[in-house]
Amino acid sequence: MKVMIIEDEEEMRDHLRSSLGEEFEVVVLENGSNLQAQLTVHNPDVLLLDQVLPGKSGAEIVQEVRSSPKVSRLPIIMVTGLTGEEDKVAALELGADDYVTKPAYPRELAARIRAVHRRISEEEYQKKLVAGGLEIDFSAHRVILGGKEVPLTLTEFKILSELMKRSGQVLSREKLRERALGNLNVTDRTIDVHMASLRKKLSEFGGNIETVRGVGYRFYHTEPQH
Repeated sequence: MKVMIIEDEEEMRDHLRSSLGEEFEVVVLENGSNLQAQLTVHNPDVLLLDQVLPGKSGAEIVQEVRSSPKVSRLPIIMVTGLTGEEDKVAALELGADDYVTKPAYPRELAARIRAVHRRISEEEYQKKLVAGGLEIDFSAHRVILGGKEVPLTLTEFKILSELMKRSGQVLSREKLRERALGNLNVTDRTIDVHMASLRKKLSEFGGNIETVRGVGYRFYHTEPQH
């Protein structure tokens, strides 16, 4: 697996290169200039990205990657010294798949690289999930209900994806938080708020997301009897 790292601090670049180089093929960049060409040349499997960079910011790089059809599904992990929750939420809503706060411990970071790559690979393999009139198109990153697109936030999209991928299974708030908000330490109430918004946007189909009291949530769908 090839990991591309964009980090402007030399000491941190060297640390990440040496610690991750034992398991992964590592490409290191100092900034995000000429990024599209670099992605084409190196074709990484995962992008590790500092949020605070000279010139093009980490947030701008995430937006650039997500808006490019050729690399829009590239898994992105933010590695940064910012600790404010608003900064983390903003990065995740822009399209980062996970978030690691400095100092980045090698074993944890390697585990998160493997996890996010596995998760995105599963979605690429599935391409689409369909339950009655509800459809998730992973390649286009769209949710369609009754033939019309439903405008979801990235967090809502991830929550719905996890529930539909494991239809019939109960997923704890902790699991949904991990999959939808990376390792961001937020309360269960945050997941409940996102869930309420998701159900509202899904209209009557929102009733297919069942609350399992004291445990979490479950998506269920029963095909009509003929």
